[in-house]
Amino acid sequence: MENIINKVLVVYFSKYGSTKKYAKWIAEELSGDIYSINNFKENILNNYGVIIIGSGLYAGNIRGINIIIKNYEILKSKKIVLFTCGLADYDKIENINSINKRLEKKIPKNIKDTIKIYYLRGGINYKKLSLKHKIMMGLLKMVTMKKGLKKINEEDKEFIETYGQKIDFTDKNNIKGIIEYCKK
Repeated sequence: MENIINKVLVVYFSKYGSTKKYAKWIAEELSGDIYSINNFKENILNNYGVIIIGSGLYAGNIRGINIIIKNYEILKSKKIVLFTCGLADYDKIENINSINKRLEKKIPKNIKDTIKIYYLRGGINYKKLSLKHKIMMGLLKMVTMKKGLKKINEEDKEFIETYGQKIDFTDKNNIKGIIEYCKK
């Protein structure tokens, strides 16, 4: 039987493309197999020693978490990585704390403590958004603008200034931490 300890599986959910871009870069760097969550079969998890799940953030929801929770008995002896992809600037601790609070509600602590989590900055193309996401972003802009100029932070200003445009914060350098961790 082949040694699976270093075999890498990357499973991703990407609605607009940023997470898919990161997943491809990670799979290439680690010579891993890659599947969209829509084409993925859980019965292959036993064939890998490193499991990487990536998802965009959609109103705080992260697709793929259930793969980890449902299959944790199989995965707990493996290296598990979860990466999220969103618009927030993850150099700011308050953004990481906000996502961590959401994750704590979705992932039991005993499982979360065994997962290495990374936050990667994605992009947005307002022309490609679904109607639901267009409405959500429009509401977010209205709420942000109601704060008033004295109460908004730099990230809010950036959001207002770039609203409606195509913005891409993806950067291959952002995956360095994931690559290093998986190669250890």
